[in-house]
Amino acid sequence: MKKNLTLINGKFKDSISVFDRGLAYGDGFFETMQWIGKKNESLKGVEFWNRHFKRITKSAKILKINIPNKNIFADYKKKILTAAQKEGLYKGILKIIITRGVGGRGYSYESNMKPTIIFIVFPNAPSKIIESVNVKICKSTISNNPDISGLKHLNRLDSVNARSEWKNKKIFEGIFIDNKKNILEGTMTNIFFVKNKSLVTPSIISSGIKGIMREVVLVYGKKFFNEVIIREIRKHEIENFEEMFLTNSIIKVLPVKKFGKKKFSISNSTMELINFFQKIKNLEIA
Repeated sequence: MKKNLTLINGKFKDSISVFDRGLAYGDGFFETMQWIGKKNESLKGVEFWNRHFKRITKSAKILKINIPNKNIFADYKKKILTAAQKEGLYKGILKIIITRGVGGRGYSYESNMKPTIIFIVFPNAPSKIIESVNVKICKSTISNNPDISGLKHLNRLDSVNARSEWKNKKIFEGIFIDNKKNILEGTMTNIFFVKNKSLVTPSIISSGIKGIMREVVLVYGKKFFNEVIIREIRKHEIENFEEMFLTNSIIKVLPVKKFGKKKFSISNSTMELINFFQKIKNLEIA
């Protein structure tokens, strides 16, 4: 595929109005997901699509953005992924951006505004085997707002600022902590720790994103670990954990080798979890 494919409100184009509220105010949200096709076969679909669409619906409700029904989204999805396969792409990233739509000047808006719905297909990054990665603490802080916590809203300056903190290619991710020294999440990932075969992830209440892959690991992790726990995790506890891994919808499960000076191992349970997601034929595809 020579370039990224973009579908806006059901039509193939790659530009929006300069008066769109997503551009002016970050008034909207997005979802990023993995899609799978196969050469010379009919289209498969998007991993964990129903989970992603459930979060789309929830985000739209919280932000009071009008969105069409699920069938319209399914039509848009099929249209752009079919086009991608015709261009020779059989696996990639699907990003859906939804804004409140085109509006006038000022923060107030009409309740009947037509949203801007953008579907973008990207090729996956060049494939390379990454067994484990290094991460660091971010100096930048993350916004505290329980009203929109958990949403992938379009105001991502927290992550943009944090990601500018390092140029070292050996550092894969930066980790946010709050003013109470609680571990929260990565700039683009959720976090899990392991101790005594117990899987622990930070609670997300007033800051951060409850990623789809985090949700999935909380469900399937029970197959490989004695228990799955959601709680506050203090920075000083890092030294007590045996393992750490990152999750998102694209990388799935990625072990951390080193967090600052703390080194981690990789257990059989974690490898079984990784292999489970690599080998399973149907990751809730729709």
